[in-house]
Amino acid sequence: MEKIVKTFILVDKQDITRLGISFLLRQPDIHAEIIEKVSTQNEFTDLLEKYQDAVVVLDLAFSDFLSLKTVIAFHERYPMVYWLFFSIEINDELFYQYCTNPCFSFVLKQCDFNEIKAALICAVKGHNFICSSIARIFLQYRKEINDKKERLTTTEREILKLIATGKSAKEIANGRNLSINTVVTHKKNIFRKLEVNSVYEATKYALRTGLIDSIEYYI
Repeated sequence: MEKIVKTFILVDKQDITRLGISFLLRQPDIHAEIIEKVSTQNEFTDLLEKYQDAVVVLDLAFSDFLSLKTVIAFHERYPMVYWLFFSIEINDELFYQYCTNPCFSFVLKQCDFNEIKAALICAVKGHNFICSSIARIFLQYRKEINDKKERLTTTEREILKLIATGKSAKEIANGRNLSINTVVTHKKNIFRKLEVNSVYEATKYALRTGLIDSIEYYI
């Protein structure tokens, strides 16, 4: 059976993290070419251009040139690249938008050896992986989200989507042939039902529940 050899690009300023991942990738049951350090976004772009099915092992908190916005842009440009987010905490917006995407996986640095190794093996095979700690949090959160979602009417969900994409009350009123007061009332009801106090919090909810996607939000 032909071995699958993947190129792994490690994006993390912590030397200990890169050394640890490199050690795991050199295990006999993982076949990998390792690029241990990338210093600039231009260098990173050149690597993705060369290795368009690479695996990127990334901690956004320890990268000087990648952010949530740039990761989303790179994913659009290089859809075959596999992203393994390896960090102490996971970015909520990214996770809830892409947790079911086979090109995105999530594992915590505090996970044990076997679970981190399992994540790397899944990356070689192109399979989605979510560590057990994150999975437990996700299941609980989805239950809470679904409970809140059931409280919103169809009209409220539609208006929430418009709010989350940056539409003002006046723009929503004009687009839906409503009075501004009616839109403001809907907005108040949405905030009350979701137990949020700002457009930012409402937008985070819309991203997490898939009412809008990250590409739509960042345009």
